[in-house]
Amino acid sequence: MDNIFSFQRFFKLLNKHTREHYKAYLISTAVLIGILSLMLGFTAYLGGGSLDVKAQFAYFFIFMFLSGTIFTSMVFADLSDKKRSIPALTLPVSNFERFFVGWVYSYLIFQVIFVTCYLIVDSLVIYLGNVNPNVKNELFSVVEGKNKFMIAFLIYGLLHAIAFLGAVFFEKLHFIKTAFVIFIMLGALQLINVPLISFFFKTNARMQPIFAGVSLQERNDYYFISPTDQSFAVLITMFLAVSIVLWAAAFFKLKEKQV
Repeated sequence: MDNIFSFQRFFKLLNKHTREHYKAYLISTAVLIGILSLMLGFTAYLGGGSLDVKAQFAYFFIFMFLSGTIFTSMVFADLSDKKRSIPALTLPVSNFERFFVGWVYSYLIFQVIFVTCYLIVDSLVIYLGNVNPNVKNELFSVVEGKNKFMIAFLIYGLLHAIAFLGAVFFEKLHFIKTAFVIFIMLGALQLINVPLISFFFKTNARMQPIFAGVSLQERNDYYFISPTDQSFAVLITMFLAVSIVLWAAAFFKLKEKQV
């Protein structure tokens, strides 16, 4: 068991990773705060100080997905450089510990930092907007939007797993190549979605985002079948299963890395 995972080795590796990259991470966090401040502040400025809840949710999801995948795609950047890969791969640690450090930073720690930064910036923008007596902004509620947050974090988990695999699989331009693969896959799924639905329902299907329900057309009549609670449960299970499979694939790909 010690050959696979040791808490002592793991925390030493985590500490080493932190010491070597903390400056870059601090700069990245500052850039994230700056971009969030600019976008949220500019949106509130255009609205006369108003920043509605829908806009807050939208920015939260967009920036979490985008910044998270960019950060994840660079978490194994050392392995792409021959000079830096030699000391990284010759450390007396297991592949699982090396994998787990990257996973903890890019998945767990990133989400904590992102949510903290977003709430701070969002709260500040709302506070400044409420200085105007004609404006009454409200901070988006995690409790009221728990379903949205659950779906968002599931999607982020899947995107993280894809980006994590891309970070190990591709030697250079990790984010660009991974994003290209994602767009190709989503495009292919969207293209086959309509003919598959038409085949199963024996009628004309209309273009609809995948997993968002079924839209059908029968002559001049239009029908929409929304997902049930059971279908959402299946979707959640599928997202989790695919994410785990991709994380496992990233681990086994990492094991193939050699000096």
